[in-house]
Amino acid sequence: MKRLSFHYHLKITMDAPVSRHHFTLRCVPSSDARQRIEELRYFLSPGDYLSRGRDQWGNILLYGRCGGQQFGFEANVCGLAEVGLAAGTPTENPERERVFAFATPLTEADGALRDFAGSLSVRSGAPAEMETVMCRIHDALSYQPGMTTVRTAAAEAFAIGCGVCQDYAHIMLAVLRAHGVPSRYAAGMLLGEGKSHAWVEVLHEGLWTGYDPTNCLVVSDQHIKLSHGRDAQDCAINRGIFRGSAKQKTDISVIVTENEERRLC
Repeated sequence: MKRLSFHYHLKITMDAPVSRHHFTLRCVPSSDARQRIEELRYFLSPGDYLSRGRDQWGNILLYGRCGGQQFGFEANVCGLAEVGLAAGTPTENPERERVFAFATPLTEADGALRDFAGSLSVRSGAPAEMETVMCRIHDALSYQPGMTTVRTAAAEAFAIGCGVCQDYAHIMLAVLRAHGVPSRYAAGMLLGEGKSHAWVEVLHEGLWTGYDPTNCLVVSDQHIKLSHGRDAQDCAINRGIFRGSAKQKTDISVIVTENEERRLC
């Protein structure tokens, strides 16, 4: 169990002015059986209106609107989390969560990925099995930023043998779902400095347990979860619409430290 101070910073820059910008953000962690958010503050600029809600998976959403002309906006989410409180989180609705056993376009296995899945012993999603699967995927890939995009499917990343955390997670989901094991994509923050992170949660005997194939690490007291869903699309940090013709650039920086220093915005 650890207490982690976190600061999540999102910056979106437009190359031309836009107006009537409506956005939805998923970058606020919530408490569950594995983590408790002790302190939390978030600030968006500009933001004429801001509301908070939940999506279909229970993730916290921030709804915002910027009515005037703008060239972008920033969001800061800061606080203190106690993590590693439990091995995982209990399932809330087993029947509803059966949807996580089925592939999505981003986690569909092709012939090569099905052959790889078939070479792995997967029966029930038990921890020992999942640790083996996680480490086999870790060993099969090379971490190389810039080789894939947010639209890259698991089969594509597996074919080129490299990618980033999103690709490792999608490939593990494709393998598990090929065996009919309920598994979901998780997005969040990892101890240290860098970008946002992604891993996989597997349902076994009523408990969702996290596995990080990028680092070959069982999720315990180094990860702070922001959201979960069927794949990365369900956990998209930012979605929105605006009036105007502009290209946007998104920059994300994350700082998570193992101490009680307050990083409130």
